[in-house]
Amino acid sequence: MAKPNARLDAARKAYREALESARGVPTPEAWAKLLAAGKELSAAENPRTRGRRGRRRPARSGEIGAGAVEGGEGIE
Repeated sequence: MAKPNARLDAARKAYREALESARGVPTPEAWAKLLAAGKELSAAENPRTRGRRGRRRPARSGEIGAGAVEGGEGIE
């Protein structure tokens, strides 16, 4: 079973409440709250990936630092 996520649960609840409010009284403020709640729900459902360091490809055993070029020749 999946681990409960408090942020996701809160975002879902806020979105449902904003949706009901926008349907009941369709004011610009209600739609703005719905839009903000939707963005928060989307962010909670898709957490950001790790920073740049997390995406860095691990170095292969044959590479020698940043100056290495595929084919084994260094930059001259």
